[in-house]
Amino acid sequence: MKSKSKKVMITVKTIQSFGEEVEEIELVTEGLFSKLNDIYIAEYEESEISGMKGTKTSIKIGSDEVNLFREGTTTSHLLFKLGNDHISLYGTEHGAFEVVVKPGRVSIDVNECGGRVELDYIIETQGTNISENKLVLTIEEIN
Repeated sequence: MKSKSKKVMITVKTIQSFGEEVEEIELVTEGLFSKLNDIYIAEYEESEISGMKGTKTSIKIGSDEVNLFREGTTTSHLLFKLGNDHISLYGTEHGAFEVVVKPGRVSIDVNECGGRVELDYIIETQGTNISENKLVLTIEEIN
């Protein structure tokens, strides 16, 4: 049974390394947070800051895996589960391409009040590393 969605403050910090080049983005936005059975769900709208304005992101957080869904100008489903490489179609307004997500770290500390998720992973396409990534998701109740 799904719990009632509540408004939360969501912070998404991403660090991407493309060889020597490092890009850091931090998005702070209001979103919704709920629980469906044993899965926590955080939902928010992307913005110009993330480069994905017009995209809704839903993050489903289990005990040992994170599923990230994007719908809109960018479409994707990325699965982060330690020991499992995940192949996904990543769609942008410029076209779609296949990526492989290779998680190196999946840290989950989430409860009904919010919490924190940390992901370290590599993205590959056509057998070549595109980027090394770190994502830190923080969910905080709004009082």
